[in-house]
Amino acid sequence: MTATAVTALRTHWPEYLIEGWALGTFMVSAGLFTVWFEYPASSLNHAIMNGELRRGLVGVAMGLTAMLLIYSPWGKRSGAHMNPAVTLAFYSLGRIEAWDAIYYVLAQFVGDIDGQAPYSPEPR
Repeated sequence: MTATAVTALRTHWPEYLIEGWALGTFMVSAGLFTVWFEYPASSLNHAIMNGELRRGLVGVAMGLTAMLLIYSPWGKRSGAHMNPAVTLAFYSLGRIEAWDAIYYVLAQFVGDIDGQAPYSPEPR
């Protein structure tokens, strides 16, 4: 590792962890909201018979989740990119350095993996 890479990691490691946490949290909430609204045995699924309305409510819930993460103190600290495309856009605009972009993207991939449920359905 070059001195610049080590300096970036030493200086900004909390922000990288926050990025992983934010994306993982977003993915867990996406799974929970989808299950609550769309799982056939869910009481919300039975209470709201209109599928378009249920999907719209999932979208609203995910939008509110994103807002909470972005405007949280941690989200403000890291920039709350939560997506490699956003990080690469910030890099291309010169808003972050190359090593920061690399570490952000790595942390986002870790958050993505961490946010996925360890569920693997059995074949029927």
